[in-house]
Order: sequence, then C-alpha cells, then structure tokens
Amino acid sequence: MSSSPVLDRLRDVAVLGSLDDDEIAQLAAAGRERRLAAGEYLFQQGDRATAFHVVLEGQLETTREVAGEQVLLMSHGPGGFLGAMALLTETAYRGTTFAVDDTTLFELDGEELRRLAFTHPPLLRQFLPAFESVSHAVKGVERDREKLLAVGKLAAGLAHELNNPAAAASRAVAALREYERLRQRAMAEIAPERLAALIALGGEATGHVAPAALDALAESDREDELADALAQRGMADGAAIASALAEAGLGAEWVDRVAAAVGEESLSAGLRFVAACASAGIVLAELEQATTRIADLVGAVRNYTYLDQGPRQTVDIHEGLETTLELLAHKLRAKRVEVVRDLDPQLPTVEASGSELNQVWTNLVDNAIDAVADRGRITLRTRAQSARAIVEIGDDGPGIPGDLHARVFDAFFTTKPVGQGAGLGLDIAQRIVVRNRGEIRLESEPGDTRFQVLLPVG
Repeated sequence: MSSSPVLDRLRDVAVLGSLDDDEIAQLAAAGRERRLAAGEYLFQQGDRATAFHVVLEGQLETTREVAGEQVLLMSHGPGGFLGAMALLTETAYRGTTFAVDDTTLFELDGEELRRLAFTHPPLLRQFLPAFESVSHAVKGVERDREKLLAVGKLAAGLAHELNNPAAAASRAVAALREYERLRQRAMAEIAPERLAALIALGGEATGHVAPAALDALAESDREDELADALAQRGMADGAAIASALAEAGLGAEWVDRVAAAVGEESLSAGLRFVAACASAGIVLAELEQATTRIADLVGAVRNYTYLDQGPRQTVDIHEGLETTLELLAHKLRAKRVEVVRDLDPQLPTVEASGSELNQVWTNLVDNAIDAVADRGRITLRTRAQSARAIVEIGDDGPGIPGDLHARVFDAFFTTKPVGQGAGLGLDIAQRIVVRNRGEIRLESEPGDTRFQVLLPVG
C-alpha cells in the first residue's frame, strides 16, 4: 500500500487508533489538507458544523463567548481533533476556533465522518470521552466566568456604595484642615491673657448642637440678624463673619458672649475662631457618619462571605437577606424598587454554608430587580413550617411563562440578554440549596413570581 505524509500522520492520531491501515487509507483519500495562517479562523461559535478536522501541524485555540467576552476553552496541537461532537449530535459549534500559528489540518466532510463513525463502533467509542471532556470544559468555563462576573458586579456595587461616604470623609478632612488654619490665624490676633476664655468658648461651640435645618428663607433671616448685630458694632468684615456663624448654627447671642471674652477690639478674630470651632464640630459629626457607613459596608461584606469561619455555620437567614439587600442597594435605588419585608421573627437558624446561601439570595434578589419595572416591588417572606425554614423572594414583574418553568433550573438557560444578570445560574443556585439539604421551587404568573427556598432547621 502506498504511503503519503498525510497518511503517515493520520496513523499517529490517537482517536483514529481503532482503524486499520486500509480504513486509514480510505479516510485519507476521502479528506483533504487545509492550511490556516496564524490568526485565521476555522469556524465561529454558533456556525453549523460541516467538517471534521485533525491538526497535523501547528496550534489552534477555541474560545467561547461568556457574558460578552471571549474565554479560552481549549487548545489543540498535533493529533488534536475538532468538530466530531457537533457533527454527530447535529448541533452548532460551541466555540470559535482560530490558528495560533501557521497550521496544517486534515479535513473530512461531515457526512463522511458520520458514515464512518456509525459503521465503525470502536471509533464512535473513541469519541465519547472527548465529548464528555468538551462538555465539562464548557460548563466549567461558563460557571467560573459567571461566578467571577457575579463577584465583579457585587464589587462594583460595593464601590458605588463606598464612593459617597469616602468622598464625604475626604471633603471633611479638607474642611477640618481649613478650619484649623482659620483658628490658628484668629488666635494670633488675640491677646494672650484672653486666649483661655476664647478657647473655652471654642470648646463649647465645638460641642454645640446645631438647630434643626432651616429653610432657605429662615437661614437668610438668621444671617441678616447676625449681620445687623455686627454692623452695629462697626465691624468691616461683618457680612463674611455673619455667614460663617449662621452656617455653623450659631445665633446672635454669641456675638455678645465673644465680645465679653476677648473685648470689642478683638471681636472679629474671636468670632472667626468660634465659627471655625463650631463648623469643625459639625464636620466631625459628618466625618463620623461617613466612616461609620464605610465600616458598616465592610462589615456587610464580612458577614456576606462569612470570612474566617468554617465551611458550615449556624446561619441567621434574616441577617443574610439584609446583607444581600445592602450590597444590592445601588440597583434597588436605581430602579426605585420597593422592598416589602414579611419576616417571621421566630424563624430558627439553619446549619449550612452561609456564604453559599448568600450567593443564592443574591441571585434571586438580583433576578427580581431585573424583572420588575421602575418603582416595582420585591417581597421577602420567611416562615417556619414543620422542621424547615421557608424563604420566599417574590416580585411583581411580568412573570416567567409556564412553558419555561421546567427549564429555568437547566444549566446555561436564561431569559436575559447576554451579559445581564448576576451570572450565578439558577442551576448553580439549585445545586447550592440541594447541597445544604434543601430544595428550591418556582411559582409564577404575571405580576407574581415567587422563588421558594426550603431548608432544614437544627
């Protein structure tokens, strides 16, 4: 039997090992060589499969689109093959394949491969482990990528939530520096023997509780009253000082108190000092609020992940739901979603993986937010029933059509456009719940969709 370079290389392809020399020769005669330049595409994800390919020389890579991005699925060197799964199952290509280097392929028409595989069972059996490997790779890549996207979206939400208090804290620090500069400047203008009295007033002003916020007209009236009091004393910078005092929440009575402490000749400097002290007190309160908010958010993340805790814990379901709502607060605000809580105060704790359950709550709440319209409503309900805790997350969105109810927990199934949603598929949510000895159910009709999670207690 004559030999050729293609025939010789096909004999070394492991998946064709069950074919004898005559069958290899027939295969070589039925196919053809094909060359791809580096960067050239062999096929695109979603294309109809038409041919079976074996890499003779070079390197191919297959990527799959996950949430709008191309993710590496697998590489194919000499002896690797592509297309058998799509051809034999009559499905589209599950990824996009291109040449990394200049590559030589052996190409066989799909009909010829099907004929050969179904008339030669050992060859078909050779393909089966590869099919399982490809399916496992696709599921793994998509699952890992979607989890990363879910984490990324939560991180983006957390960054959004942290931005306001962090910016407020930064502004407060800058303001405090300015007030300190004003205090030091004012003190330099006061006679040393009067400093003790002024500092005492400054301390009182720092702890001064500003009155309730006034409307613009009342605020203006208070400032005018202060300006008049200072004008009567012939103070040249009275308008600026009146504005500072009014902003700090200090009334006209402070003019007399400061005058008594430092004298009329130093009244301007004394009032500037007191106004700076009072303003600093207000800013310190704002700084405390900002840093407390940051600490609360960090605590929410710590609770969400159950950091430094074992794989299973005694889990407070209500705490997990509230933490999830806090981390998704930016999305709730963006759509002005109303959250209704119908929570059983006697709900028992459950023994489970707290961080995993929080992923489930995140998925279900995030899906509900996506489902409702602006100013929509999401309802969280909990109750104890027999030896189980029931958690229900509902929304008033359009609902899930009845013919899709049986598919919502299938791997890769989604009703959303590519790239939307938290990325944690309901199939994964279901596996988490089952792994924690529970079950998840769906009830849906227009205006009332409910996912129920049932978990054993104790």
